Amino acid sequence: MPPNALLPRGPLSNTASDFAAVKSQWRNPSDIPSILTIIGGDIIHGALAQLVSSHPRPFTPVAFSFGWVAYSFSAILAAIGSRRLAPQPDFSCTLIDVSTGYPRDINSWALSRLVRDYEVPSVNTGGLTVAFFRTSRTKQTGVPDRDWVYYTGAFVILLQLGIAVIPGALFGNWNILIVTFGGTLLAQVQAALPQWRKELWAARPVPHDKHEVVCLTKGNGSPYVLVVTSDRCGLRLTDLASGREVHSVTTVPMIFLLAVLWLVHLFTVQGIKSDSWYLLAVGAVGMLQNAIASGARRTPGALGFHLDPEEEIHDKKVFVALQKAEEKEKKVGLALVDTFFPGGLRPSEEKWRQDIKARYAAEKMHRDAVASNQEISTEKGALLIGNI
Repeated sequence: MPPNALLPRGPLSNTASDFAAVKSQWRNPSDIPSILTIIGGDIIHGALAQLVSSHPRPFTPVAFSFGWVAYSFSAILAAIGSRRLAPQPDFSCTLIDVSTGYPRDINSWALSRLVRDYEVPSVNTGGLTVAFFRTSRTKQTGVPDRDWVYYTGAFVILLQLGIAVIPGALFGNWNILIVTFGGTLLAQVQAALPQWRKELWAARPVPHDKHEVVCLTKGNGSPYVLVVTSDRCGLRLTDLASGREVHSVTTVPMIFLLAVLWLVHLFTVQGIKSDSWYLLAVGAVGMLQNAIASGARRTPGALGFHLDPEEEIHDKKVFVALQKAEEKEKKVGLALVDTFFPGGLRPSEEKWRQDIKARYAAEKMHRDAVASNQEISTEKGALLIGNI
């Protein structure tokens, strides 16, 4: 007699079989890991942009987690279409070139995160804070410092490998370790593509005889403005803000190859039928690390901008703060007036602006006249020497 012949049929037997299926699923969730590997691609994209250039070495502390398969195929679309690996900024902000007063939207992930992660001092409530920074001469822009986000990623990768060793040591099931190590290796290869670093820091260096000053702001209504002075060092932030395209002949073939390898990895994960809780733990820990890395607020040095703080100007009245900023650095207040007062100024405020412009115009005319006289004197001296 078949073993199921004595079981009652009807609703009661269906309930019993459903309960047995649920119990089996909780004991060994074999299908869940393969399903989870196709969600969360955006989180991984952000984590890569945050950590991929942490140091000019192959290692990138982005852990293997759920979502890498989804990200690998979205990377194909990006590499073929927009030809970009880095994501678009998730924080809207503007760069204003002080020398010209020309504003431009920031299309650089790293630069937008610099603006987003600035913390206004708690004493500066209301009004406007203008924070002045100077690019460091001792550190290279684009080579981030290692911070807690970096070290957390490295720790999580080691933790994942430790979790994956447990079923092998206890039950002789080394498939979890193979899958974890393979996913970690593929993640490292994905982050090591040369275009990542070139794209994130696509900008010309500031010439040795130039002085660049830019304002970084969220726009009208923002409680703060960052003013960065690069005096014959660092990268041109105006170039960085434009989000220049960077092309590499190896990017598209490598992205296709990695997508195929991630599919192979997915099929391997789907074949694991025992000890699935360990694989779920590995993926969950990795996803938590990816989410933290993607959204964490970081210092300018950890983002790759080595800035020496100079002064913070604050006033309850925005226009007064701009006037103080103008006294600190020439043309900074003027460059910000149209951003914070798009509807125009009061007569007294407009008079201040026109007076400042007239003074700068007079200074420029004086400099031009001095330079012209120097050129004439040089030419006369050359002629006199020639006659002698």
